[in-house]
This record gives sequence, structure tokens and C-alpha cells, in this order.
Amino acid sequence: MLAVERPRLAELLLLLVLAPAAALAQAQPPTLVRLRDAVGDTIDAAERDSFRLFPNTIWFSHAVILAIPGPEFFAEVTLAGAGAAEQVYFRIMPGQLERIRFLIDNRDYMAGQPASDSSAARALASFWQAIEEHPLRSIGGEPVSLPVAARPRLPTVTSENRYNCVLLGTTLGSAFGGCIGSWAGINQVASETRDCFGNVYYEPVYAVNHPIFWTAACGITALGSTAGYLMGDKLDRKPLPSPPVPNEGSGWRTCCAVGAAVPGLMLGTTFLFLAGGTHYGKTELLRSIGNDEAGLTFLPAALTGVCIAVEAATIGYQIGRAIDRKNAEKAASRRRALGR
Repeated sequence: MLAVERPRLAELLLLLVLAPAAALAQAQPPTLVRLRDAVGDTIDAAERDSFRLFPNTIWFSHAVILAIPGPEFFAEVTLAGAGAAEQVYFRIMPGQLERIRFLIDNRDYMAGQPASDSSAARALASFWQAIEEHPLRSIGGEPVSLPVAARPRLPTVTSENRYNCVLLGTTLGSAFGGCIGSWAGINQVASETRDCFGNVYYEPVYAVNHPIFWTAACGITALGSTAGYLMGDKLDRKPLPSPPVPNEGSGWRTCCAVGAAVPGLMLGTTFLFLAGGTHYGKTELLRSIGNDEAGLTFLPAALTGVCIAVEAATIGYQIGRAIDRKNAEKAASRRRALGR
């Protein structure tokens, strides 16, 4: 009996010792966090607009960053609308706090970057949405519903995932469409007998059923492009990595894009010669079709060849961009280590 009671007594003593320390930690008031000298302790409305902070919170008056015991921070935002001032709180993780400091330190750079880089604009919008979509009534309190400011319309024509997926879908769609259209719409209709120097030989004669050929080629290509766009649109709506760092060069991405375009062009030309010249194996090499004197049946294979060349250049560009970003991050780390 005594052996059973001793552990329980030790647990009680431990609880009695730790309970005051826990209560003291909870009772400690939040401490004010100074972000940067450019904004000081308090972010007013002018600084919020200048540094593009908390862009989705309407009725913004001013805000401060509070530190509490533990890894989290909270932004206490005072709202001045609806006739009376009130406070709401946004939970901020340490990595997000460093990102906010990065935005303050690089205001001029960030002012122009989202306008010229759609992926950077979407990454910045996703970053603020993750912070502002869960306002709290108090630190650790219940959620509160707030009107959300209209988010700026981001560029969609040059969105990266849409571009990549549409290009891939068009490449596959044109290849499959041309292949199916050729095998379904091109047929051998006769063999022409010719007498040359007393020799008799046979040359196949082909004809194309244009409705079947173009319905298959264009329809499957359109399906591939549409499926690629929908997939890219879904990927574009997900949070993206951090935008480029300042002083990020473009040398590697340019060199890699040009270097990859050369083999890509060769590969596309080879595909056009083999697939287009034989109509995906349906005809003999470079054999003309009687009712297609203009050679329009080569177009699906030509489109696929162009897409292959562009895809190769795009992959080279992405590899070079990753190298440029990695070099810029290393340079930024060295500058921070030297206190610059």
C-alpha cells in the first residue's frame, strides 16, 4: 500500500510546484514587438498602405505585434469603422513575422515585383490571406466574422501553372489527335501502275476524309488544352513559395532557356519529319495525299513539334530560375552575416 501511495504523492508535489509557474506564465502580459525602425512599434494606416501590410482588413486604423509566452505572436489590429473602435487579433507564426519584416525592409522592390511577376503576386496574396482569414476576438479567444476587402484581381493570362499545363495538354492533345485522325481519316484508295523503262511498279494513292480527320485532330487537341487549363487553374489557387529575393539575377534562366531550346527544336523537327511525314505511320514517308495538295494534314504534327520545342525551352527556363534564386539566397545570407 505504501509503495502505491508514494508515486501519487510525488505527482501531487510536482503539480503543486509547477502550477504556480504555469499560472505566472499565463498571467504575464504580452510584450510589444518592434518590427523595424521604418514603422516603429505601431503600424498606422499610412504605413500599412505604404508597405502593403494587412491588405484585406477594412476599417484598419493601426496595429501592433504582441509576443506571448510560446512560439506564437499576435497582431492586435484596431478597427475604426462602424461607428466605434474595436480590436481584433490575428495569429502570426515566427516564419510569418520574418516575412513581414522582409516586406518592410524591401518596400521598393516589392512595390514593383508583384506587378511584373504574377506568381509573386499570388504568393503575396496567399500569404496575407492565410493570416487575415481567421480573426479572433481576443488572444486565444473565439473567432469573429469581419467584412473582407475586395482582393485585387491578379493576372491570369500569364499564370505559370496555367501556362505549363496548357502547353503540356496541347502537346499531348495534338499528338493523340493527329494520330487518331490520321488512322481514322486517311486511307489507301488505289494503286497507280506506272511503266518506267519497261518496269512496272505500284505506288499507293491515299485520300483523306476531312471531316473525320479534322474533328478528331481539333477535338482531341481542344480537350487536352482545356484539361490542362483546368489543372493549372487548380494549382494556381494553392499557396505558392516565397517571391524572388532582391537582386535576383536572370543570367542562368536566360542561358538555360536558350540552351534547352536548341535540342528542343531539333526534337520537334524530328517529330514533325517522322510523325508528319508518315501521318503517324499511316502512309509512306513524305507521300502526298490526292485530295490534300496543300499538305494541311501535316498541321497536327507541326503543332506538336512546336510545342515540344517550347516545352524544352520552358523547362530550361525553370531550371535556370531555380539556380538564379539559389544564388541570390546565398548572397543575401552572406550579406546578413556581414551585417549589411
